[in-house]
Amino acid sequence: MARRRLPWIALVLLGVPVLTALLGPWTAGGEAPQEGALPSRPPGAGHPLGTDVLGRDVLALVLHGGASVLGSALGALLIGLVAGVPLGLLAAGPRRGLDEAVMRGLDVLLAFPGLLVLMTLAATGHREWYWLVTVAGLLQVPAVARLVRGAALTPGSRTVVEALRMQGHGWASIHLRYLARELAAPVATDAGGRFAVVLYLLASANFLGLGLPASSPDWAVLIERNSPALFTQPAAVLVPAGLLTALCVGGNLLVDRLLAAKRRNP
Repeated sequence: MARRRLPWIALVLLGVPVLTALLGPWTAGGEAPQEGALPSRPPGAGHPLGTDVLGRDVLALVLHGGASVLGSALGALLIGLVAGVPLGLLAAGPRRGLDEAVMRGLDVLLAFPGLLVLMTLAATGHREWYWLVTVAGLLQVPAVARLVRGAALTPGSRTVVEALRMQGHGWASIHLRYLARELAAPVATDAGGRFAVVLYLLASANFLGLGLPASSPDWAVLIERNSPALFTQPAAVLVPAGLLTALCVGGNLLVDRLLAAKRRNP
């Protein structure tokens, strides 16, 4: 019974923050609220979730803040996949020298801690959201490329690839038709977990003040701004933190269940 309920749990956990991010700005209407009420007030009339440390309505901030979270994480994940998958396939090709050049170059990037790179970026004055998303995405490229290369070098894959090559099939036909199908499951599984990694990295950067400005309604920024008032106004911290957690857990659960269903019903 628990296994049957799990997809619904995943859908609920993922659906709540996603719908909040997509429909929140439209539901709240207008721009994010500005200062105008007493700071750190508990939930009450006119403010269902209370106010934050700047006197802004927490509910309106939460409704406006999910779009930046979801958009930034998906954008960074897409950059990592678009750059990492072709590099992994290229490294798995028959040319040994090309494999070494690609993987050793990616090892250099892999050696840099993500937060340290974002701190350096912020110190040079590049705090715009597109810089944050681009760099966070590029930091995922080495891990994605290694995964794709490893999956493409499995004995079964190599045997079929050699057979197709002997039959005269070109690189594009082999990699885009056969290997793409073989790699779909591991890449999708990794993408579910990598989404949580990207979300954690971006949220940490915003929490540390390395990304979006302090006035942003982004959920991670809200957590950082209101953490000193956790015990006097917990909703301002726990609601955005709960939405971030649900987004990570729900995404991983849903990907795992879809892949498990595919294995049972190939």
